[in-house]
Amino acid sequence: MNKKNFIFSSFYGDLHRWPLWIPVFFGCGISLYFSLYEEPSFWWAYGGIIVFLLSLTFVRLQFFKILFLAVGFLIFGFSVALFRTHLLGTEMLHYSLPPLIFEGEVVHVELKPTKTGSLYQRILLTNLKAETAEKIPQKVRLSLKGKRERVWPGQIIRLRAKLMSISDPGLPQGFDFRRQAYFNGLGATGFALSPPEVIEETSKWQSHLVKKREEITAYFLKTMSPPLGAIAAALITGDKAAIPEKTREDFINSGLAHILAISGLHLTIIAGVVFAVFRQGVALIPPLCLAFNSKKLAAVATIFMTFLYLVLSGFGIPAQRAFIMITVVMGSILLDRTALSMRTVALAAFVILLFMPESLLGPSFQLSFAAVVALIAGYETWRNPLSSWMVRGGMLRKKIAYCGGLIFTSLLATLATLPFTIYLFHRFSVHAILANLVAVPLTSLVIMPSALLTCLLTPLGLGDFPLWVFEKSLSLLIQIAETVSSWPGSHIWVPHPPLSAFILTVFGGLWLCLWQQPWRRLGLIPMTLGCAMGFQGDLPQVLIDGQGKLVGMYDGNNLYVSSSRKGKFTAETWQKYLAAKEIKPMACDEGVCQAVLQGIPLIVSSEKERQPCPEARLVIDWYDIWKAGGYALWLTEKTLRIEKVRESQGVRPWTGKAIRRQDRPT
Repeated sequence: MNKKNFIFSSFYGDLHRWPLWIPVFFGCGISLYFSLYEEPSFWWAYGGIIVFLLSLTFVRLQFFKILFLAVGFLIFGFSVALFRTHLLGTEMLHYSLPPLIFEGEVVHVELKPTKTGSLYQRILLTNLKAETAEKIPQKVRLSLKGKRERVWPGQIIRLRAKLMSISDPGLPQGFDFRRQAYFNGLGATGFALSPPEVIEETSKWQSHLVKKREEITAYFLKTMSPPLGAIAAALITGDKAAIPEKTREDFINSGLAHILAISGLHLTIIAGVVFAVFRQGVALIPPLCLAFNSKKLAAVATIFMTFLYLVLSGFGIPAQRAFIMITVVMGSILLDRTALSMRTVALAAFVILLFMPESLLGPSFQLSFAAVVALIAGYETWRNPLSSWMVRGGMLRKKIAYCGGLIFTSLLATLATLPFTIYLFHRFSVHAILANLVAVPLTSLVIMPSALLTCLLTPLGLGDFPLWVFEKSLSLLIQIAETVSSWPGSHIWVPHPPLSAFILTVFGGLWLCLWQQPWRRLGLIPMTLGCAMGFQGDLPQVLIDGQGKLVGMYDGNNLYVSSSRKGKFTAETWQKYLAAKEIKPMACDEGVCQAVLQGIPLIVSSEKERQPCPEARLVIDWYDIWKAGGYALWLTEKTLRIEKVRESQGVRPWTGKAIRRQDRPT
């Protein structure tokens, strides 16, 4: 078969798979919107909707009509992202405010651990009021450190606090905290300077729901010893704030961090347990079993219980994806139809992006959908040969198939999420597959069923035994994470790869997974190119943070910083981005640090009154940093390349602005 016939036969053979690319085209439009330097006019959103509606007239799956449809959904994604940004209109703080007395409604409370192991409260306040000429944000996050009385969602409180602007990215092209805060409706952060005074209690149903979540979290933290209570709260209510940093790092290094998040795995386990228990329970009641279809009754109960768990867990992106897929599958049971797995994933992705287009840029969306798409594609390919092999054998083959399925699932999910893990977190674990082989069955068969029974039976006074099982299984899970994390190679740092390499790898993976005809193997070409380009990243030699507190110099092995006390989080972010072996202090004397990099002498001074050297090729002072944010410099003896954080962010609604004091309200 020649190349032309190969392409056309694959094209027409995969006509039924083209709808799977709709969320991909839609996501490309969203990515195009977020990649712009300036915010487009809002009229572009209306124009995009009109073009999209026109493209829907070309509905038959032929080549040019598919092309029009692809362009239509791309423009639609762009328009939806623009609509979302405009309708949110989050007011963000651009500079720190002096201490003020605020009134506001508590909508969320987290318990965060300190270095000594004690817990302090971090709250979200909305509908803020303060006697000031400043235009304050309507949603802020405050830390209440020290011994404070517990506040609860729904309370309106008054307190004295200091508000600060949300930090810019630590380096150009780094993770944008301000963009994330904008789409969360968060305008500033700060800390309380006085104990909160409760003015009144509200009676909104949303407040009661959030308060119930907080009470369940507090119950586990109080009943179970640390860190078991914190992990139990993470699995039940999705609140991971109280997990100690050491435990969190152990789970990340062992490749088990996904277990701490309310993921599709947890919701699927709950759905499976509820469906099986309810169906068997109906079968034990002959009148009910004869009058109704037990399978359909179990499907309705499963949808209801998984929705309750989704609400209880805080509507995480992976949980939303799993809930949509479970609802479609259970709905197909009610309609006596068979659910198409990959189309169910495409529907879930489209629905989530339609209502929250910003989720495309988050690790939760990317990791969750990468894993489930790869798993479904893998089982679509190997399901028929495996079923045929099992039918011809006995119990031994079924046992082998089960064990092989666990290994295959862990391997496929790990490989599918590996590009995202490297690009987003700059690390991976060579022991993740082995850790998941033990931890995932433990979570599926023991931890989540015992957690479900604990929540259902504790209000009846019968939860002691399931709680004991829950505690013991969580202790074993923590021990697995600690053991695997201590092995050599548990966390290997990788320098930040180029964006082009990441895009090629993801596109190749989608091409390989979404098609079924032989041309799917062409996806290996961009995947191979992306992997090869991933090791050719151009890393900066000098980094300056946006507050002027820290300067870092990278020599290809170690990161040298101007201060070991200031900007620790920023220094750790730089170390991960560069995959530097160690963080070391610069040689400093009386506030002046000196270094030689690529044969070029560098001087860092923390003294504002010191005059710059007139022979310097480049001087970056406090005014440059205040105006442009952080800096990244690429140095050679002949060339000098500079990137600025705010230039890389562009002029967007969430971008920080340098506002002069005389332009601020008095």
